[in-house]
Amino acid sequence: MKWWTMIKNKYFILFIYLFLLIINSSCKNNEVEKIWMKSIKNYENKDYNQCLVGLNNIIKNHSSSNYAPDSYYLISEIYLNEYKQYDIAVEFLKTIINDYPDSEASKKSLFTLGYINANYIDSFTDAINHYNDFLLKYPNDDLIPSVEYELENLFIIQSKIDS
Repeated sequence: MKWWTMIKNKYFILFIYLFLLIINSSCKNNEVEKIWMKSIKNYENKDYNQCLVGLNNIIKNHSSSNYAPDSYYLISEIYLNEYKQYDIAVEFLKTIINDYPDSEASKKSLFTLGYINANYIDSFTDAINHYNDFLLKYPNDDLIPSVEYELENLFIIQSKIDS
């Protein structure tokens, strides 16, 4: 009977451990969601510095959460649209594509990379490459007409450059 008690105790300890792990995970999800919501509120109130603090907190302390790629993306949007620091925005977008390739933010990042290269930093070859990558990875996406439109304009520019 002693061995049965030991087995029961091991299973009980395992059960407690798993239970605590689930509770801890749930608390972390609530914490990261609160940080995300506060960051969004700061963004909407145009308090970009505080928004960046919260987003960087998510990236640093919750990099495996679903909010991490979206945090990187929102940071890139701030640097792109509010600070006009295109090179920094590009680096954040590349991080998303490399570190979170299966996320929705990765798809948006690839499109945005093409757009920045075509419309802000005049790196037309890079823009064409990013848009072609988008066509290959997401052939049925709603953004395909926009990608094709951008590529048509880029081919016109490219042909002028070549001639």
